[in-house]
Amino acid sequence: MRKLVRTFVLFLAHKFGTNILDQRTGQIVGRALIIPWRGKIQVIGIQAAMIPTFLPQQRLTYWKQEIGFATHPPPDFPNIRPTSSSADEREKS
Repeated sequence: MRKLVRTFVLFLAHKFGTNILDQRTGQIVGRALIIPWRGKIQVIGIQAAMIPTFLPQQRLTYWKQEIGFATHPPPDFPNIRPTSSSADEREKS
């Protein structure tokens, strides 16, 4: 029963939801329903991991701000060293 309800809600989200744009690239990530509930924003129907970001405004107001979404950037691992036999040679000496 739970799976049936979940499938139906996801169908509604993909059918009637709004297009979600990635703020960094400008590409459409998917469709989702955005529901504000008790001071939180519920995003239903998107499969990608998203980061909420505040959009720039013409006039600075704190009571009303527009929110956009960005995908996580690809991981950057600068300190990964290749595994080789040189580490084994250092342990032996």
